[in-house]
Amino acid sequence: MAENQVVKPVVIDWISALLEDKAHRSKVKFNGQYVNYEIYKKMRDENTLRIYVYLETEEGYVEEAQLLTASGEVWAVKPFSIEKKDDGLIIAFEFDIQVRERGVSDAL
Repeated sequence: MAENQVVKPVVIDWISALLEDKAHRSKVKFNGQYVNYEIYKKMRDENTLRIYVYLETEEGYVEEAQLLTASGEVWAVKPFSIEKKDDGLIIAFEFDIQVRERGVSDAL
């Protein structure tokens, strides 16, 4: 990020940390039924936040994965169409976080 830019890298860090903290648990829709899962792993680097959910030996049709806050509010939904066998599956949510000041010409 250039030295003369208004928004500094620390802002990306703040937003990334906020989203990371909000990822409390996950729900995955298997064969039409939602199943609760813990977050497997969270990783932050540069302007990217990755949140992983690990499905172990469950079998079935995976239709959707959600990220939820501690109070149960859904804040990210990822649709799927996967027939999962008894082997493991990692669902990855990847967020590219960018913030920029809107210039005068952008507002017109």
